[in-house]
Amino acid sequence: MATIKGENLRVMVGDDTEHLSCIAASTNCVAHAAVEMAEDTTKDTTGDWVEREPVSINWDVQVDALVLSDGDEEYRPGAVSADQLQIGRVYQLRFTHTAGAAGEQNRDAIADRMQLTGAAILSDISINAQNTEVATYTARFTGTGELEPYSE
Repeated sequence: MATIKGENLRVMVGDDTEHLSCIAASTNCVAHAAVEMAEDTTKDTTGDWVEREPVSINWDVQVDALVLSDGDEEYRPGAVSADQLQIGRVYQLRFTHTAGAAGEQNRDAIADRMQLTGAAILSDISINAQNTEVATYTARFTGTGELEPYSE
């Protein structure tokens, strides 16, 4: 059985799908999709079971990363850090399978079925700065349309 390491699943953001960059110093990422169901049972329904049907589909992406200082140039080239994200802005997002040779920081997307792309609003960003610990942040993106499989 082939498996994919967590370091090779990344969130990429950009103004459009031609200009996507990985989130710098990412430590965790989650892509979540859900279907909201509503009861479709009426007085005319026969049987004892409640019938349901889908009424909406929604998705969101969350990424956790280290807060970088201006001197952290090792992580910044070709990547997006917390100080470059704007709350309320619509981004093109891609949850993707990546790889990279030594020194490339797993930022090169691989065309396969793990790539999901869609427009999303940066709906929440929180910074966690505990005493004596490395500062981190969490960015949550809420989908504004379809989340579609993408392959090049």
